[in-house]
Amino acid sequence: MFRIKTLVKLLMKLLVKPLVTMLFASFALSAMAEGREFPANAKRAELSVTKLGDMVIDGKLRETNPSTRIFNEEGFSVTTSNLDSVKAPILYTETEIGEIQRIWLLTKQEAILYKLKKR
Repeated sequence: MFRIKTLVKLLMKLLVKPLVTMLFASFALSAMAEGREFPANAKRAELSVTKLGDMVIDGKLRETNPSTRIFNEEGFSVTTSNLDSVKAPILYTETEIGEIQRIWLLTKQEAILYKLKKR
């Protein structure tokens, strides 16, 4: 009887716990691999941020408002002070009056997926 309990404990340590850990790790990796979702109305552009924090999108100075949200490549919210002298591919949305609402800095893979349209 004592040996069976010891054998069961050993099997739990050697098999079940690592399998459960690998299962949860695979769920986490599959969630990360899916990527970010962007709104259908998001526009592709190139962003330049000046030293004064002005946002230039496709060569035009654009208006932002206090509710403008900027997300970096990892999906974290950042401010224009974090983007000092940045030039980057982006997707963005606008309000009804043309102010910038949200900006997503794109990774290299996302920039390839959402190619800039020639004008």
